[in-house]
This record gives sequence, C-alpha cells and structure tokens, in this order.
Amino acid sequence: MDLENELRQAMAEHVTEVSAPRTLASEAKRRHHRTVRRRTAFAVGAAGIVVGIAMIPAYQSFRPQTVGADGQGGGKHGQRTNGSVSVTPTPTANVRSSSPKPGSNGTHPSAKPKHSSSPRGSSLATARAMLGYLPQGLTAKPCETGHLGSRETTTCRWAGPGGWIEVRLVRDGGLTVPTDLGLAPPTAKRSKVHDHPALRGGGPAIPSQVMWIQRHGLGVWVGVSPSLSDRLTQVANGLNVT
Repeated sequence: MDLENELRQAMAEHVTEVSAPRTLASEAKRRHHRTVRRRTAFAVGAAGIVVGIAMIPAYQSFRPQTVGADGQGGGKHGQRTNGSVSVTPTPTANVRSSSPKPGSNGTHPSAKPKHSSSPRGSSLATARAMLGYLPQGLTAKPCETGHLGSRETTTCRWAGPGGWIEVRLVRDGGLTVPTDLGLAPPTAKRSKVHDHPALRGGGPAIPSQVMWIQRHGLGVWVGVSPSLSDRLTQVANGLNVT
C-alpha cells in the first residue's frame, strides 16, 4: 500500500509545523473559571431575590404598627401594640328634617289639610262641655283641628255601643250661609237650628246630618250614625258653641 503510506507521510509533514500556543491551556482554565463564577453569582442573586420576596409578608406581619396608620394598622395589628388606645366618639349627624316653610324660595305650601291635636285633657274637656245632650253609652274622644288654607276645622267625636256623634266647627271669614261649608248632601232640605237657617240631609247611604252658620265666620256641622238619626235634632239643639 504505497499510496496509503505516502498519504500518511504527506499529512504528517503538513501538520508538523502546526503547534498550539503555550497559553492555550491557561486561557481555557481562566474562561472556565470565569463562566463558573458568573453562573454562581447569578444563582446566588436569584436565590436572594426569591428569599427577599418571600420574607416581605412575614416582615409585615411581625412589624409593629401604630393604631390608625394608613387606616389599616389600627384594625389589623392594634392588639399587638402596647399602651392604651383612646377612642374619640364620632359626633352623630342630626337626622331631624326641617319641612319647607310656605313662601320660601322654590317651595309651595301644601294643599293637604294639616291636623294638630290639642292636649288630651283640654280636648276631652272641650268635647264633654260641647254637647248638652249625650245619649247613654257614648264617650267623648279627643278633638282634632285641621287647617286647609285659611279654613280651620275642629272635629270632635263621641262613640260607643249605641252609635256615634260627630261635630265639626268650621272657622272661615267667608262663611255666610250653610252652603258655604261645602258639606251639604245633594238632597239637603231647609231647616232651622237655634233660630238659624240650616240644611238637613240623610239617607240609607249617608248619615243623618244638619249644618248651619252660628255666626259670621263660624259654621257648625252635626252628624249621627243611623241608629241615632231620631236624636239628631235633640243633639243639635243642645250643642254649646262659643
């Protein structure tokens, strides 16, 4: 195999003059050590970051905070702080609402009647003294006064097992005749009470009633239950109106 030997000899002669530098091994070691150090430093730094992040919640839970700090420390860690905590009560808002006064800007007086009750004692005394004739078994109830514009209406009632009686005193400067009261039923008939012209009405669907003008600006309405319809005239004539 002369050809094979010649090729080996030619190759050997070609690489005879090629040699590695003497610093190749030391340079390779330095690069290897540098790579190892970089990897180690990177791993240590990453581990430190992870540990630091993991320690943040624990640090927050063990770190003492003053009550009321950031609006949360007092609620979560207030029991770990030493010393007494003074609590200042928060003033409560006044919940009373003020109703608008008639005539104020942007408000209008209500058209609904406003009811006001007089003291119970004086109200009952007024009711007891009003009727000169009171059927047996009826007792007086407290009177109530309501206002609708310039008109004032005081309503008193007596009730019991035998029925009921109701008296309304209407005060209004425009009252001159019974029809001005606006309480007369369609089938009202002319009558008289205390020598004053009156209107009287009643029927199956409405209670027996009579109304008149006691004096200028004061009208009177008297109504009774169906069971006392035969006593209406006696009740109205015995009424004491001042």
